[in-house]
Amino acid sequence: GLNKSILSVGFGAINQMIAYKIEDKGGLMLMLDTKKIKPSQRCPNCGAVHKDWANLSNRDHLCSDCGFKIPRDKGSAMVMYNVATNKQPGLGTSLDNLGCSSSTSKTSKRKHTGSLKQLGQVKRQKRSYQA
Repeated sequence: GLNKSILSVGFGAINQMIAYKIEDKGGLMLMLDTKKIKPSQRCPNCGAVHKDWANLSNRDHLCSDCGFKIPRDKGSAMVMYNVATNKQPGLGTSLDNLGCSSSTSKTSKRKHTGSLKQLGQVKRQKRSYQA
């Protein structure tokens, strides 16, 4: 059904389509490497990383370093915004050094754009060539 067709295309293709549309309208899409940034474990106020914040049942975070208290999802969004604007304490690096890319960066490669049906056909063609 629909679930199978969505999974066969993959989220990478959807990201490529979204980036294409944003760039076409004159916007900029940033791709942040969350494994390096760790937005759900990082305090947006002081930048300290707390491994115990990885527990998903904990909905509010209280930083033991600076005392900053914030709901988990809002804190993660603040960290990602701070990183995108180069204002996140505790990182001390630029977006390039963190491995982040944008829709206009030279490293982003678009192979295919089109509808989900067209992308699914391209994937099926690749599989038949490999078999």
